[in-house]
Amino acid sequence: MRSIALATATAALLLVSAPASALSTDFGVDIYMSSPKVQGTAVTTGLTTEDFNAISAGACPATIAIGTITGNCTVGLVASYGGASTNANDATPTTTGSGSNYASTATDGGTPAAFEFSVDLAEPAKYLGLWWSAGSPGNTIELYSDGELVASITVDGILDLLSGTTVTTVGGGSVDTEDYDGNPRDTSLSPGEPFLYLNLYATGGAAFDSISLIGGGFELDNIAVSNLPQVPGSTEVPVEFIAGENEPPAVTPPLAETGFDGQTVLGLGLIAVAAGAVALRRKSALR
Repeated sequence: MRSIALATATAALLLVSAPASALSTDFGVDIYMSSPKVQGTAVTTGLTTEDFNAISAGACPATIAIGTITGNCTVGLVASYGGASTNANDATPTTTGSGSNYASTATDGGTPAAFEFSVDLAEPAKYLGLWWSAGSPGNTIELYSDGELVASITVDGILDLLSGTTVTTVGGGSVDTEDYDGNPRDTSLSPGEPFLYLNLYATGGAAFDSISLIGGGFELDNIAVSNLPQVPGSTEVPVEFIAGENEPPAVTPPLAETGFDGQTVLGLGLIAVAAGAVALRRKSALR
């Protein structure tokens, strides 16, 4: 009885102390926000990043570090609504700094327009991170695999979450939503607009090989992809789970080549059951 009670108590303790590290294990995408003022990814494995700093202002080149671009992509010089102050793989909350170049769906002059661009990745990914600066309603990220939509992510869930006063991290900490407002370099720049690092985790075996960034004035920087499954850290804030589409059919592994077909295996199983029943009757008769 003591061992049962101990196991029960241990299980209860694990339920209380374990962080809610994932929104779902179903096929789709989990959305998380990093802590306020974080401008880069915390992921370290299987990582490829692009910070746009070595790219001149103007139209994006056809090829960047993570893949090939098509569509209306613009690189802009640091401005009130764009340009991170950290490297793409620096997840330290950072204020002030000089900023940097960034990418956008907007025109060169920064006027919002219903533009979009896509990035065909160099290899399939299971994680996407990006610095979403001066976030605008209607911004959308679509993930594709072999030309088929995996998930369409809008910022509605993020904006709904930020409309409250606080949010809760994976580890149970409380964060004031106003800490996401304004450019971390100087919160008087673009006040009232969200600046945050966005993390998208593919779940349930999902993966993607192409990204589409859609919507007027979609500014972003420090984009990161990983070809390995990732999990959120304790300081990240869960936003929502987006159910995936076009889930590939499950593949049933074939039976090992044993020389027996299915009927033979079934017949052997029935013989074993019958032999067991005979042995049981003999044991009963001896008593």
